[in-house]
Amino acid sequence: MPATNNLESRIADWISALDARTLPPPVIDKLKLATLDTFAAMLSGVTEPVTQKVIHFVFEPTGRGEASIIGTRARAPSSGAALANGTMAHACDYDDSSWTMWGHPTAPVLAAVLAVAEKRDRSGIDLLSGIVVGLEVEKTLGLGCQPEHYNRGYHPTGSLGVFGAAAGAAKTLGLSPEQIRMALGIAASRAAAVRGNTGTMTKPLHVGFAARDGVEAAAFAEAGVTASPSAVSGALGFFDVCAPDHGDLDWIADRLGNPFEVIDPGLSPKLYPSCSETHSAVDAILAMRAEGLKPSDVRRIRAGITPAARDNLVYSNPATPLQAKFSQEYCLAAPLVRGKLGLAEFDPAVVQDPAIRDIISRIDVAVHPDLSGPDSVSFSSPAIIEVETHDGRTLRKLVRQMKGHPKNPLAASDIEAKFVECGGRVLPKEVVRRALEKIQKLDQLSSLQDLMNELRPPA
Repeated sequence: MPATNNLESRIADWISALDARTLPPPVIDKLKLATLDTFAAMLSGVTEPVTQKVIHFVFEPTGRGEASIIGTRARAPSSGAALANGTMAHACDYDDSSWTMWGHPTAPVLAAVLAVAEKRDRSGIDLLSGIVVGLEVEKTLGLGCQPEHYNRGYHPTGSLGVFGAAAGAAKTLGLSPEQIRMALGIAASRAAAVRGNTGTMTKPLHVGFAARDGVEAAAFAEAGVTASPSAVSGALGFFDVCAPDHGDLDWIADRLGNPFEVIDPGLSPKLYPSCSETHSAVDAILAMRAEGLKPSDVRRIRAGITPAARDNLVYSNPATPLQAKFSQEYCLAAPLVRGKLGLAEFDPAVVQDPAIRDIISRIDVAVHPDLSGPDSVSFSSPAIIEVETHDGRTLRKLVRQMKGHPKNPLAASDIEAKFVECGGRVLPKEVVRRALEKIQKLDQLSSLQDLMNELRPPA
């Protein structure tokens, strides 16, 4: 099928024309919540081994780097800060999901836009402006290539996230429509990430790579580097190479801001730091525990999941915290034993807890024939949990939408509590509280410097 020749121009013109100051208040409010949630995810990942390795690789030892590495006193060139902040945002798998992109949308965009905005001393509304265009570009390209792109083995968080990061960085730099087209074209040659790296340190690097490459694509475009004006939608461009069975692309640009992704269908922030496909089952087992189920009651647990969940939850007997995040068995056993599934439940010692291991040995996970409807295709799939007890009872619970799903949304207070919990891992409580207040007023900040100062530990 012939490629659409004007998609890149329509996207670039829309990005250039958007004025965040005219966005409806509900859009601004949702953007601030997504930003708060992603800052929480960043702070949760500061001390993770992969983050520490990346920080060591990129930091500027003189302390005069262009941008901050969140949760630390280190600084780096803007591309290096984007790499570090993006990686930490996904290190605990605690960042939000998108039903149109089929990935984690805000982390690569925020990491990229933040690095550029700090370097150029932009305002809070400028940051939100870069975030919203990045999210809309990810959504729009996702509408054109999913589910084929995902089913071919790509991790869209990286392969589509780089376009969102480039768009957001380009908007923050104030590039012209022609320069934005070039940035998207450059990003098309950096669009990569494979799902085969699930459960390893490389998966969070996908976000870091996307953020870094987006910053560099925008910077190259600003400097006059050229790319094909149809490298996204034209012959041998992104769609032809990475989703060759794509259909007509003319319509997808009509969806830019119509409606905004944060409003409809909405993003899915996470209540648990694990793969979204585990969450419905976690909700079910925690509800059973709240109703009186104890680990000592359990004879057998049967977890009915969807085909999509089966393909993502590949570690039935996880050996590491990263593998445990993609194990339905672990993400049933740990909350049953410990009463929650938070950051502490992915400590290496907890992953090896004999009590959790005993419950894992009693769990059978299989695709359930009843879970094949349209809401079973992608993230936060439904789950059916059945528990056989030693006294002969059978308990059953079906959860169709996880907590955080757009149809079962988290409250703003849930995301604020998540930020406080995650921030408290690396920052004093009073600093976390001040940072929270500044993010809540992000659209009113004339400069990001005050916020950035709050997102690093005191000297």
